[in-house]
Amino acid sequence: MKFKGLKRDQRGQTATEYMLIIAVVVLGAVAGASILIPEFRDGVTQLSAKIKNILTNTSTPTAPINP
Repeated sequence: MKFKGLKRDQRGQTATEYMLIIAVVVLGAVAGASILIPEFRDGVTQLSAKIKNILTNTSTPTAPINP
C-alpha cells in the first residue's frame, strides 16, 4: 500500500511549517491592526484639527514650542 511510505515521507514538511508560522504572524498583525486603527484615526483627526486651527489663526501669536 502507498500509505506506509507516506508516514516516512517528509517532503514539503518544512514549507508547510513555514506557511503555518506565516499564517499565525499575519493573523496577529491583523488583530493588532484592528485594535490600533481606531486610535490612529482619532490621533490623525486631532492632529488635522490642530493644524487647521494653527493655519486659520495666523494673526494670533503662539508661544514657542520647547523640545
